[in-house]
Amino acid sequence: MRRYGTTFEQLEQLLVEQGGRCAICHKRWQRCKAAKRARDEGLFLHYLCVDHDHDRNVVRGLLCNNCNTAIGLFEEDLDRFESAVTYLRTHRDRPTPLVSPSESSLA
Repeated sequence: MRRYGTTFEQLEQLLVEQGGRCAICHKRWQRCKAAKRARDEGLFLHYLCVDHDHDRNVVRGLLCNNCNTAIGLFEEDLDRFESAVTYLRTHRDRPTPLVSPSESSLA
C-alpha cells in the first residue's frame, strides 16, 4: 500500500465508501476466507484492484479486475473511451446487422 501512499485502513474505508462494489460496474466484492490472512500479510482484499493515476501516483478507487484491465487496455485515453461508447451505442441502436450471418463470406 505504501506504493500509493495509502494505508490498508484507508483502502478499507474506500471500499466502505464504494458500498463494497467496483467503482465502475458496481459488482459486489465478496469477502473470502483468505481476507484476514491477506490483511495480516499486508496485502489488499482479493478481487478488487487499487486503481491509481499513473501520472500523479494517487489512488482513484477500487475496481474489479475486468474494469481495471479495460482502463489499462485503453491506456487511460478518454477520447478512446468516448469513441468506444459512441461505437457501442451506434450498433446497439442499429435495427438490423449490416451483414447477416447467412450472407457472410467468412462462413
